[in-house]
Amino acid sequence: MAQLPFDWSELTRSNLYSMFYSLNSDLVGKELSPSQIQKRINRHIKAHLPVRVKKCIYAPTTPGYIFMGGVYYSSLDARYKPAIEVNFNYNPDDKKLKLTQYRFKRMAIRFADVVLHEIVHMRQFRARNFKSLPGYQSTAELNKTRKEQEYYGDTDEMGAHSFNLACELLDRFGYNPGQIGCYLDSDQCRRHKNSTWHSYLKAFNWNHNHAIIRRMRNLVMRNLENAYAGKPFKTNLWLTY
Repeated sequence: MAQLPFDWSELTRSNLYSMFYSLNSDLVGKELSPSQIQKRINRHIKAHLPVRVKKCIYAPTTPGYIFMGGVYYSSLDARYKPAIEVNFNYNPDDKKLKLTQYRFKRMAIRFADVVLHEIVHMRQFRARNFKSLPGYQSTAELNKTRKEQEYYGDTDEMGAHSFNLACELLDRFGYNPGQIGCYLDSDQCRRHKNSTWHSYLKAFNWNHNHAIIRRMRNLVMRNLENAYAGKPFKTNLWLTY
């Protein structure tokens, strides 16, 4: 399946949110099986975006919730095939789900953030002719910590996560760089376990002076303007095919 020309630079956090949220009447307050939910989601997303959509049964997913994740496949993109995949993860014990208005709103926000995260990766790979960069090499003793640090310290992931985090912080504080900077320099995010900044600081032992944490902070502050505009890039370079 070839990918038709598509201008990814036109997508904003707001219009991606609205596009997904328009499914509200089809899903909210209705008792549906994961397959029924997924069928409606698949049809809706594919009518708007050239992305892959996948239903996953994943035991760590909290019962009653749908967790969303994304993948970008550079090898497919290099062959002009749909390369962004959005995964919807369901707990295996959930036979029926009844989504609340609040939960569905959070899903719509998550959908927008996942797609934009993968668009960042798309542009990164297209800009360097699909070549991979050397990864971050952690020296942590524990294997789990080492894997987390190598993921969060990866240059491409920092680029994508810094935009996501800038969006999260604008949701929390509005466009207030001073307050956001103070938050990033503090340990307030220990209370916000679902935040990207919590994941970064935890992975690097809450060390604000670690080179990755300092670099990530700078990337986030530079991304605030883009996040306020609702999209990661100011131009459509490498995003129009």
